[in-house]
Amino acid sequence: MPLVKIKLEQDIFLAFKRMSNSGKDIDEAQRELAKDLASAIDSYIRSATIIVPPGQVITGAGGGVAPVVGATSAPSPTAIIS
Repeated sequence: MPLVKIKLEQDIFLAFKRMSNSGKDIDEAQRELAKDLASAIDSYIRSATIIVPPGQVITGAGGGVAPVVGATSAPSPTAIIS
């Protein structure tokens, strides 16, 4: 799914609104705001679709571990994030 900036903006707005309506002392309110902002940003980043073009095929991994079918190794072209 592509990044949806308006969803991030709404989540940030709600975090500030919750802080201003919390009635808690400033330190506790700021800690909750930081936690809410971190959650909003984390959700935003994790909602991204990342397409990584295939890199170089791995022919051996060493250490007795066989490569997974379709495994690739760097360098590979730049990933596309939407």
